[in-house]
Amino acid sequence: MNSRGIQVSNGLILGLHKELLTIFSNHYSIEIKTLTIFQLYGFGDYNDEHPSLKGFITEITGQWINGKYLYNKIREVDRGNSKYTKLRRDYLSLLLLAAGYNSYSEYLNNSTFISAEVKEDEKGSNFENTSSDIDVLYYVGYYVEDRQYYIKSKFTIYKMKTASWEILYWERNLEPTFYTYFGKCVPTGESALSFYFSKENSSLNKECFVNLFYGNNMQSKPVLLGAYCGFNRSNSPVIGKLIFEQVQDKEEQDLKVKSKDINPIFHHYLYSQRMEVENILPHKDSDLSVSVNRLEIVNFLVGEYFGFYLSENNYLIPIYFKIHNNLGELELKINNNSFKGIGRLNKTENYLISEFSEKNSSFSQFSIRVKPLEKDLFISYILVYSGADVLNGRVLLWKNNETLKSILKKNTGFYLNFNDVDSFVEEKIKLHL
Repeated sequence: MNSRGIQVSNGLILGLHKELLTIFSNHYSIEIKTLTIFQLYGFGDYNDEHPSLKGFITEITGQWINGKYLYNKIREVDRGNSKYTKLRRDYLSLLLLAAGYNSYSEYLNNSTFISAEVKEDEKGSNFENTSSDIDVLYYVGYYVEDRQYYIKSKFTIYKMKTASWEILYWERNLEPTFYTYFGKCVPTGESALSFYFSKENSSLNKECFVNLFYGNNMQSKPVLLGAYCGFNRSNSPVIGKLIFEQVQDKEEQDLKVKSKDINPIFHHYLYSQRMEVENILPHKDSDLSVSVNRLEIVNFLVGEYFGFYLSENNYLIPIYFKIHNNLGELELKINNNSFKGIGRLNKTENYLISEFSEKNSSFSQFSIRVKPLEKDLFISYILVYSGADVLNGRVLLWKNNETLKSILKKNTGFYLNFNDVDSFVEEKIKLHL
């Protein structure tokens, strides 16, 4: 159903509200007056393990709602500034369903909580009228949570003006539950769209922002790429990548989003593509470091390293490694293959792990042990796909060694022989590699 707003009379809202409170009270055998406003509507300082109207509607409909939205609408009606109130269609549908009605017309014909005058006033409503499918674009969205868990969603755009984003979680004995955002389109350029979802129009009472790239013709693209910025359930800021896959209609959208199948291409593209800001603020800048001694260790490692990887055929493959500064900026060179990135200490502070920035080197790994084997002699571990060759294993590196620097500078081939290096280097290679 279209998610855009509909204007309804205050009498209808008040009657439906009273009916829901009556059903809720009977369902839990509880007196409304014993509950705080927060507990009754389910927002702010309330206990989600105790009865609330929000929890009741969610239990009946299978979809989470924003309890504060209903509370604000009732307050708006009580102020009496207008005879009519604008309400979201989807939200009104959930309220009707929770009250036991399958349609708006069924409610008007059968409810005993609204007067004949209100029923007559509502006969001209366009509630059942929905937009043509031509005006609606349907997508199935994908992202990862906690950097790895694959989440599906329904993203629907109405006339390029508004959108609904229904995020699916398998909860309550693995039953599908949707958390829903509704928002407005914010044009940002010829090839991109942005959508702002306010917390008032969110079932989680949280804001969210979505950016989409579609190129030159949105409706002709089967897959759109984008990013989101919002908050997780602990109210920590989160950002991440999105994929939106276009489908024909609402039926296909619903079928596909509830399918347990996982597209491996989408999964690999999205895996680890999410960042969360910690909800504990630092007292000082050093609290942000995963390593207490990071600066001291990186300063110790700064410098140029020259060394070798020993191939299966006992050839020496030259390796050049450099840590530029205490930021951990680094480069790795294996003959004509160069990588740039940044080094981060592992939790035990005994290895500096290289994270390469080039997209085509995301499969490459290189680490150097912090503690040297001997003075200025370090062991490293490598996994690099270099053309048809795979370098996987130990690397021996000498720090700031001018002799090896001169040898490697003159070398133009991919391999060296043991007779290209002195006996001292040969001895160390045979000992450690």
